[in-house]
Amino acid sequence: MHVEDVLATKGDSVQTIGPGASVHEAATLLMDMNIGALVCTDPTGGVIGIVSERDISRAVARFGWDAIDMSVSEIMTRDVITCRAQDEVGYLLVVMTETRCRHVPVVRDGVVAGIISIGDLVKIGLGE
Repeated sequence: MHVEDVLATKGDSVQTIGPGASVHEAATLLMDMNIGALVCTDPTGGVIGIVSERDISRAVARFGWDAIDMSVSEIMTRDVITCRAQDEVGYLLVVMTETRCRHVPVVRDGVVAGIISIGDLVKIGLGE
């Protein structure tokens, strides 16, 4: 099975945020959408970072409640692990397990084209 097969089932919708948005905006969007990560993109749709619940909790632990007014670019993960639609799901699962990464943006022609979460892969493994 390939990443594109997962996207065909779950959809290719991905929530993005700009680097200048506040951590508060990011946390609100995560809560409202009931998701665990936002892909931070440049104006052309290229991936420049990812901000997850984990990034936000670490920022609060490090900076206190002042973190809420910081920008996404100040707390996001910049070294983003990405994948392609043609990648094997098994390979992606190994990468996610080894790097403890829970969300991997799918990139096509330099632009974010979807996102795969560890939960998506667990559902496939369970036959859901």
